[in-house]
Amino acid sequence: MPLVSVIVPIYNVEVYLKKCVDSIINQTHKNLEIILVDDGSPDNCGKICDEYAAKDKRIRVIHKPNGGLGDARNAGLDIAKGEYIAFVDSDDYIAENAYEELINTAKKEAADIVISGFYYVKKSGIFLYEKSLEGLNKEEILYQFLSDNYHSSVCNKFFKAKLFKELRFTAIRFEDLFIMPSLILAAKKISFTPKAYYYYLHTNETSLTSSKDARNKYGLFMAWAEHERLGRLYLPDICALSEYRAARSAAGAVVINAAHLSLTQKEINNCEEYLRQKHHIKIGVKYRFLLRTLKRCPYICKLYCNLTLCLHRMKKTVKRQKEKK
Repeated sequence: MPLVSVIVPIYNVEVYLKKCVDSIINQTHKNLEIILVDDGSPDNCGKICDEYAAKDKRIRVIHKPNGGLGDARNAGLDIAKGEYIAFVDSDDYIAENAYEELINTAKKEAADIVISGFYYVKKSGIFLYEKSLEGLNKEEILYQFLSDNYHSSVCNKFFKAKLFKELRFTAIRFEDLFIMPSLILAAKKISFTPKAYYYYLHTNETSLTSSKDARNKYGLFMAWAEHERLGRLYLPDICALSEYRAARSAAGAVVINAAHLSLTQKEINNCEEYLRQKHHIKIGVKYRFLLRTLKRCPYICKLYCNLTLCLHRMKKTVKRQKEKK
């Protein structure tokens, strides 16, 4: 009965939180350490966490200032005592036999990471993510993650705690995309099971992954730059793709930030320096034009970005209205 540390970062998910925590509490594997990280949530999430902790001794609550998803997960990792680590996002939920079966698979396969199938929960129904890693060796699995051919979320993965001895999440967005290749490299054995235990909610409109802004673009830039770095060391064939995506993301971050300031000067400098180093990368006519316009006539660039964001919001509104009908 190994101890499993389940880390749940929580922010502004009052509507979804109880279903999430209940799905963890009711696991058939009972030896759990459930770490609820209240990441400065402005709603009643902190109070709900404390109420659960008063009822179940397996629950530990951390209240901290808001620092983002990666920072909240790191706070949980810093106090985790389990032999295994699992992550659940606070608007998602898991099957009741998830950890019992994942432990069995990890032991049977002597695996440091077990990757399982998962479901997307949408307003139109529940859908299985059908991509498979079955039969692939470690190098082939690494390729899938470096190229983003397989979902990078850590939530449908089950980890040996020792993998996080030297690794932590970044404080920027797309922290899963950033860290997963390093976790794959740190693992001696990786196992895949097509069985799905995780339910990934796609109806939460306040989710960070639903927003498009400069911070998202910067997170993507940092993740793809890290993929390029690791690719040069282990899979050189992946570098060109990573460079292209990193350069496009860096350009997008700089351009969008001109209209809606959210990046620090250091982050802007990081993007611009990368673009100077990778000036040979073809990032597209649109981004080349906008970057030049930003220097010569920033108001035109800002106007374009604002119009683009307005159109994006209108499309999302129309889509929601159609779904309601």
